[in-house]
Amino acid sequence: MSHPAPEPSSRWSGMGEVVRRLVIGAVGAAVGVGLLGAGIAWAAQRSVSTGVTAAYYIVGCGLFLIGMFPTGGFSTFRGRMTRRRPTGSRQEPIFLLGILLVALGVVVDVARPF
Repeated sequence: MSHPAPEPSSRWSGMGEVVRRLVIGAVGAAVGVGLLGAGIAWAAQRSVSTGVTAAYYIVGCGLFLIGMFPTGGFSTFRGRMTRRRPTGSRQEPIFLLGILLVALGVVVDVARPF
């Protein structure tokens, strides 16, 4: 009885689903932050472009800083260095979303579409 040969796997197998989820999350975040900024600008009777741009800048910078915050090393609870060596940034894709939102803010700021 012969068994079917397993399909060859590579490091890129299954990446289509991950990329699709990342793109959907990024578009959803961009639309959500843009609507939040537009709503705040409308409520404050300001320019919608200014509100959207400010929201993209603020949220994008916050996400970038959170994503680049180092892990390990200093313990805030003990107030001293732990035995773990610092591992550097979190290396999570959240900082990429921050960069994307800041870049989107620049595009909206320069183009002023609203």
